[in-house]
Amino acid sequence: MTKAIQSTSAPSTRERIVAAAARLFAEFGFASSSMPAIAEQSGITAGAIYRHFESKAELLLEVVRQALRSAPVSARAREHGKIDVTALPEAAASYVAKDLKMMRQLSLEVHAAASRDSGVALLLSEYTVDLRRRISEAIASAQRDGLADSQIDPDLSAQLYATMIMGLNHLDTVNPSLVGNPVWRAFVAERVSVMLGLSSSRVP
Repeated sequence: MTKAIQSTSAPSTRERIVAAAARLFAEFGFASSSMPAIAEQSGITAGAIYRHFESKAELLLEVVRQALRSAPVSARAREHGKIDVTALPEAAASYVAKDLKMMRQLSLEVHAAASRDSGVALLLSEYTVDLRRRISEAIASAQRDGLADSQIDPDLSAQLYATMIMGLNHLDTVNPSLVGNPVWRAFVAERVSVMLGLSSSRVP
């Protein structure tokens, strides 16, 4: 019985490959991460990796898909079925957490890869457009419910929110002392709340 439970919860070979690739891409970049190195990190042979991915480019696309799905804003949207505007300040603030360093690094690598790979560029563009649309809709809905300032432009606010997230992804290089800083995290949440037109009583 225990063995059965362990076998179903253990990551598959494909999942191990994607996780290893994400770590290496984040730390060393896509160009400097070889398929043999990814295979070694995954605990399989270099030849075996090609049974799951035809090329490093195909593997990168899967890493990008999973990275976008696991971003804090996306996770909140999946958790609630749709984006709750009152959860957005804390979702943005969570990007400064120490344990999200790999996600921040990978996010930067994804954007760099988008300039070189049309498939990555398309995935990133589709994700960004959809995220901005859903945030804009969430703000508009909050305005109708009297939870957000009706004078705030939902589309522009959604654009600014997405831009702020990209800025926070650079925190490790721009100002590493702010990573994990609780005062900074609270400040980010408070400022985002104001930016989105939420009343002070709704600040997380």
